This record gives sequence, structure tokens and C-alpha cells, in this order.
Amino acid sequence: MTPVSWPPSLWVDWDKWLLRTVLLPKVREVESGRVVYSEDESVDIPIVTTTCEGRLLVVFYDGSCLVKVFDLASSCALLHCVNITLENEAIHRDRSILLSNSSIRDYVLFAYRCGGEAAVFSARGGTVLSVLPARHDAASIQAVEMTEDYLLLFCRYPCKKGGDIIHIELFCATTFLYKRYLLGCSQDCISQVSVNQAGTHAVALCIPPCTGITELVTWNLETEDHKHITRFPAVLTKALCFDLRFCLGICSGQKYLLLWDLTSSITDQTLTYNIHKLRSDGTEDVFPLGKTSRYAVCRSIRTGTVCVWNLARQRFVCRPVQVEHSLYSSTDVVFVHDLKLYILTDRNTNSFNQLQTLLVYDLLKRSYVRRQTGMAISSCLQHEYHLLEDGETLLGLSETRDHLVLWDLNSGSIKHELKPPSHREKRSVVQDQQPHPAPHRRTTLMRWDVRTESLSAKKRRLEREAEREKEEKMRLDREKFNVTDQYLLSGDEQVVVCSYFAHHLNVFSVASREHLHTLEEKTSLLSLQPADLTHTGSHLVLTAYDEEQRSTDVTLWDLLRGTVEQRLRNEPGVSCIAVTDGAERIVFGVSGGKRLMVWEPFRGNCKSISGYGTLRIDMTSKLFVTDGGSKAFLLAGQVSLWDLEKCSVLSVLSLDADVSCVKLLPGRQSSLVLGLSHSPALIAVSTPTASSGSHISGGEDLFGESSSSEDEEL
Repeated sequence: MTPVSWPPSLWVDWDKWLLRTVLLPKVREVESGRVVYSEDESVDIPIVTTTCEGRLLVVFYDGSCLVKVFDLASSCALLHCVNITLENEAIHRDRSILLSNSSIRDYVLFAYRCGGEAAVFSARGGTVLSVLPARHDAASIQAVEMTEDYLLLFCRYPCKKGGDIIHIELFCATTFLYKRYLLGCSQDCISQVSVNQAGTHAVALCIPPCTGITELVTWNLETEDHKHITRFPAVLTKALCFDLRFCLGICSGQKYLLLWDLTSSITDQTLTYNIHKLRSDGTEDVFPLGKTSRYAVCRSIRTGTVCVWNLARQRFVCRPVQVEHSLYSSTDVVFVHDLKLYILTDRNTNSFNQLQTLLVYDLLKRSYVRRQTGMAISSCLQHEYHLLEDGETLLGLSETRDHLVLWDLNSGSIKHELKPPSHREKRSVVQDQQPHPAPHRRTTLMRWDVRTESLSAKKRRLEREAEREKEEKMRLDREKFNVTDQYLLSGDEQVVVCSYFAHHLNVFSVASREHLHTLEEKTSLLSLQPADLTHTGSHLVLTAYDEEQRSTDVTLWDLLRGTVEQRLRNEPGVSCIAVTDGAERIVFGVSGGKRLMVWEPFRGNCKSISGYGTLRIDMTSKLFVTDGGSKAFLLAGQVSLWDLEKCSVLSVLSLDADVSCVKLLPGRQSSLVLGLSHSPALIAVSTPTASSGSHISGGEDLFGESSSSEDEEL
């Protein structure tokens, strides 16, 4: 802490203006020193802030609903003078207005102290854009702030152990939707808050009553770390922290500033108060069950927790019918089939890449019904396993990741291995192909150079071209022994397509256990990201960059013949793609764009559908074609439903949490289930035709949730 000499009055410095805030506002031009605005007749005490990078001055009046907006760039001309009323009137009239020090665009975040809601005020429009209610009625707002990403509400809640505790509730700065909250501690008595310019940390002054001591506390808005940095034996009246290296504060009656450098303490974990982080209850994966999809089993982000949801009963829309805890550990692999959990556990001490024990947990009986040891299943990532429909066969990758393996879960032995043709050859073929020097540089000969070329030069050129072709062939041959990058399984579980980060793909038949085709393009790396298979595995659609043509193409492959069916040239940036069951329609989205492309390869048609203003498509977006190819679901932050026939957006669903997993309901290709990252809730979304005329029928309630007085409805 370093004292700095400072005049007795606090001034806020902008590029051109000085604002003095003692009791009444006075704005003075720096160059000429003249006062361009002063207010001497106001009965209520003004509370001021700026927005639009300091060009607009916004004045709230403590004890009234009046708000004034001034344009500092136009000699402090009055732009707006409006009265603002929220649904809940302020209780306190003294020091009741809370304003954000920071601002984005023309937004000002304000609230009434000890109220239960905040609001976003547009300085240019002079209107309230959105009201942000706290999560619970018991909230008491103590401060507000904003960053480029979040709107922050510092709320005080009663604590079960006695006293109060601070929650920082985060709202999205663009959609104004609730995202999550950060936890403080019972020792936080918030007086003033500030955020650094990077938007990574919130800094607050905590002044416990009757102590005369000020404490600096911080929150990391991403990691949620809450730290008590330092204590100071005086009461600070104002503090700002736009940079963690220079945290400034001033005490009443003193002529100097106090300066802290927080960078040395911000990473000190011994200062952390919330080491006991709240366990997340989000959903990691969803398993719709059966052809009617009456039930869905959700694997929680909280290790070992599984929830069962009834998708047919209206009474159980908001709560699961059964929750099980501590069923498996974080290193186990879990599948769901026929209301049973298949848990692969007990890794081999000699080889950590093998799982030796299978546990089967019956969700109906709520007990383990089977334990099988002596298995040797190669360890893969969770999403690289597929439990096939018979419930007895597991598909995954081998320990060396060079081929696919089908395991028999009844005996624990290997049923079959799906190997590419290259594995039938001897490894010595590749071993003999030692690394070669750098390939010869390709030179382009003009026609006049060929005409004047001598016989010896022509012979050398042909030899170089033959050598280059030989090197290219050997490089492609070596790629045949690459390990598996990823694979796609068709909806009917009959066809598998594997990629190897190479210029080829391999197609296998699960039913006949045979290799069907090798799809190869010498000028393009073939990847399955993004890509999609038809339900029967008859066609594959993917994107590839042609190195010779220097263009990205969307290619439709016929997997029955192993040939290219159709190709759409020059479509760069494709980030999500979906194909109908008959491959008659292909839909894809482009990164950074606000539109969907619809391609009908057999008709030669391609059309564009414009999206909505806040649409942002990227590599995390997911696309699903429904209703026989007439509609499509797009998950791109928000969930939107598109009419592919009328080329329009039907509806947009905005969620208050990130979507962590999404699945189409089998047998009902017009319904989608979403799992959220910060909530255990399961959300079902349907097209209008599905929600109005198609109900889940068949089967019976298995968990005792039946009621004759309610209708079945999704």
C-alpha cells in the first residue's frame, strides 16, 4: 500500500470533462475551465455515472424516480428526462439508488438497495430495456456492476447457519438471461464494488459495522474463487479497481489516495474462502429409452448420480421420478440399456488401459443384479463406446486404437474385430518405407519452356515427376496405418465409418463383420467433423478441403457402392450438418453466419434461409433434421426451429443455462431433449405437429407415478 498526494475533493477524469460529485453535480470543460452544466435547485441528491465511453452523463436522483441523460459532447445538452418505476417500489429513500460504475454500449445497470430486482437502462433511448429479478424472493440487492459478458447482482440471502451470505448472480450482457451465481461468505458486508477492465474479477469493499476496518475481497468470475485479500484500519469512502495492479481508495478527510497491487495476492490459494465449491447438478449425458421414449435416464455431472425422467406425465415435467447417488466413480464408464446401468470399473493394475469388472444396476429394483469379473475391455473415452441394441454387445476401440472391437458382455470375450484391409498386410511393408528426404519442389512449366526444353532436361523432369508420384503414393500408403481418430455409427447400428486423420475413410458392416469400402481422395483430408450418416448408413455427408482446387466442398458419398454421389463446390466454414434418412436433403450451417443452407443433391437445388439477429453459428453448434426433412432443430446457444419448406424460422427458445447434451427421441424424430450444464432439469422440445397431435403411448408407468386424473402428454 502506497500513499499518494491528492486534493481534498474527488474528481472523476474523462478525456475532456471533469465531474465533481460532492452534493450537487457540476461539469467543467478541462481546456477552457468553464462550467458547462451545474444543478443547484435539486432537492434530491444526484447519483451519477457515465456510459458510451464517457460521452453520455446519466443522473439518477436518490429518493425519486427521475433520470436525466446529458450529451457531454454537445455542451452537456439534455437528451432525456424521464420517470422510471419498477414493479417493486424502493423501501429506502436515503442512499437507495445503486448504479454500475462500468458500462457497455449505452447500458446503465441500476437497482434499489435491499430490493429484489435490478434493471438495464438505455441512455440513448431513455427507456428500461430489461428487468433482472433475483433468483429468490429473499434476495436483498447490495450492489450492481457489469462487464462485457455479465451483469452482476450482489445479493444478500439469509443463511441456514445464521447470519447472511452474499450471492453474485450473473446475467448475460446480451440476452439479459440468468446464467449462474457465485458464492461469497457470511463475513462479506458489501459497501462498494468494482470490476477490472478485463472483466475477470470483481473487487468489493467490506466494512463490518462498528469496527472501523475495511476489507478488500475479490471474486474470480470464471473460476468462482472468493478471496479476502487485505485489511485496512480505516473506513474507505470510495474505491476503484479498473486494473488489478492499481486498486485505488480514498478515506474521508484525508488528502491522499491509497494504492494496492492485487496481482501478487490474486493467485494465492491460502486466501481462498470458498474452497468448498458447490457441486454441480448439471446433466452430462441423456439416454432416451425404448421405441416410445417414455423414459429418459440422465447421467449427472456430479459423479455417481443418475436421474430417471418420465417424459409422458405432465405432473413430472419439473422433477425426476427417481434419483440414485454414488453408483460409480469418475474413472468408470457407464451405459444405459432397458432401465439398467452397465458400469465398467476396476482398472487393471498392470495395464490402466483395461477394465476388468462389469456391474449391472437395475433402476427398477434399485439394486445391483450382476457382477462379472475377468473381463479385459480396452479403455476409451466415454463417447467412444456404444452399447448395441441387444444389450449384450459393446462396440469400442482397441487398446492401440488401430481397429474396432466388439465385446460380448456375457462372457467378457472379444466377439469380433473390425480391421481395415491394411492390417491384413505385413507391418514390414511400412517399416521398409523409411522416411525420405523432403519431396521435390513442384515447378510449373510454361508452354514456351516446354518447347525450348532439351531432351536431357525433359528426361530429368520426367524422372522428378515419377519420383514425386512414388513419394506421394508411399505417403498415402503409410497413412493406412494411422490410428483411429473417430468413428460414426448409423442409427440402425449396422454401418460404421472410421476416420484416421488421413486421405481415406473405412466403412464396416456390423452385421456381417466385414470391411465394405475404403473411401479415398488423394487431394483432400477426410474427417468426420462435421459429418452425418443416414439412419441406415446408406449415405455419408461430410466436408473436405481440396488441396488442388483450394476450395472446401460438401460431399455426399454412397456407402453401398463406395463412390461419390454428389458434390457441392466452394462451401467454406461449414460447422454443423445433417442429412435426411433418404439423403434427398442436406442442411448445414456456416460458422460466423446467420443462415442455414439447404441442399437437395438429387435435384441440384441449393437455397439459403436467413436467420435471426442474435444467431451465432460455430463449431459447437448442432443440427437435427426432423419431420421427414421438412423441419430442422438448430442448437447454437439458443434452440431454434426452422421450416425448410417455407424457408423461415418458426421459433427461438432462449435458455438460462448452457446446453451440455442433446438427443433426438428415437421413434419420435420430431422431439428433442436437452440437458443443461448448471441445472438437473431435462427440457423436451417438439415441433408443432408433434406437440399438438402426437402423444407418447404404449407402455406403463414403472416407478409408481401413475395417476388416473392426469393425461399423458409430452
